[in-house]
Amino acid sequence: MKIFFIVFLLAAGLQLVAQPVVLLQKDVSQTLSQKLKGEYQDVEGPVHQNPHSVQATFENIYRQILQTDKFKEYMAWNMLYLNAEGKIEYLVLSVTRGFRTADGKKEDISVADSLAAAVSTRLAPYLTDFVSRRTIGAKTAIVVFVSFHTQPTREPRARKDSVVNSLSEAMATKDTLKVKTLALGQNLLAGIPEVIYRFPNLEELFLGDNDLETVNLDMARLPKLRHLDLSKNILRDNSIAISKNKSLKLLNLQMNLITDIPRAARNCKKLETLWLGNNRMTGLTNGSFRKLIKVKDVNFYKAELAVLPKGIRKMRGLEVLDLYYNKLETLPKSITKLKRLTHFAVSHNQLTALPKRMDKLKNVHTLYAHHNHLSKLPDRITRMQALHIVDLGYNWLTIFPSELVAFTNLQELDLSSNNFPDFPAQLLQIRKLDKLHLRGNPFLGEDAGRKYSEQLSQLKKKNIEVFY
Repeated sequence: MKIFFIVFLLAAGLQLVAQPVVLLQKDVSQTLSQKLKGEYQDVEGPVHQNPHSVQATFENIYRQILQTDKFKEYMAWNMLYLNAEGKIEYLVLSVTRGFRTADGKKEDISVADSLAAAVSTRLAPYLTDFVSRRTIGAKTAIVVFVSFHTQPTREPRARKDSVVNSLSEAMATKDTLKVKTLALGQNLLAGIPEVIYRFPNLEELFLGDNDLETVNLDMARLPKLRHLDLSKNILRDNSIAISKNKSLKLLNLQMNLITDIPRAARNCKKLETLWLGNNRMTGLTNGSFRKLIKVKDVNFYKAELAVLPKGIRKMRGLEVLDLYYNKLETLPKSITKLKRLTHFAVSHNQLTALPKRMDKLKNVHTLYAHHNHLSKLPDRITRMQALHIVDLGYNWLTIFPSELVAFTNLQELDLSSNNFPDFPAQLLQIRKLDKLHLRGNPFLGEDAGRKYSEQLSQLKKKNIEVFY
């Protein structure tokens, strides 16, 4: 009996040790605060946009701890510090009134503090089984907000025979031939349910914001599927299998854990749109782009790209290239081989120059290059007469690029927040323009309207709307 009691105590002790440390924000010492900031990576991107499963878990925990409907205007901020196994080591808690710090009113602060204290003493046992599968491999910090309010009753949506909006509805549907859209996002799915194959005429399948770690899709059983959304799951490079097909046109893989364009994309012989944003696409090579000649729109938004491989030229059918929010300092010369490109978006990078032979991109009509380090434009850009929109805001331009005067079809030009010390007189030579953005330049002081009234008047006479 004594031995049994000792074993029981040891087991209980181990369980207590395994529980996360729950602290109130106001009780976190400066030393611990520095330790947490130093050891746990505060990841931008999909980790901040909490998966539905994580949000649902915490909302359920709070419902068990509190009668949350009694505190409708309050919100709990749970800062989770996760170890490399995805388990919570520390949870730092604060409660506020809405998104504010309790409005500064004593009664609000008192209620908020009381709520935080009550919750903090009861949270730990509910957290022991929690695992953040998306952050496994690195010590990470994420924040989960829980609002104490009753969700408003929504008016029931008019049901369409062609649209199914839940797993239960999918299983209950009798006339399966009419269904063209199956929306199973935020259904806490860990695998693709077999029920999807009940709908042979399915054209759109939405599986976003679930916990899918593997996908094996038999397209022969979904011969009309053209739009597949697998965004915001836990998919990795070799965990996506899509059988060969000629129907799929759009594949959305944003907010997963892939590092390279998956082979599955190449099995979609008529794929036109491939969205890969908010992944860490650090595994791209020249070979990544092969057999994607039909793709017209590729999205690498916030994909942590420091280098874009020259193999991008293989995507010869590309019309839209989105490279927003990456770490690119240069672009490969081969990018000018994309002769069909119409939308070229390279904003929020660290580019110091655009490709010298950009003029080869003669079909580009929209150029977004704001928030870079550009101080001049390539000489031959003047040949890009298809340009309608040019955004060069938030760059390092100190001298007005004379090349801009050559464009005859320009509709909108953004030069906001550059470093022009004086009004660029060459702006008056622009022959055609609808909108001109100049805000945030040094020459625009408080009296800019008076000081440059003559120049602004000339622009307005040309029916140019000026934002300054």
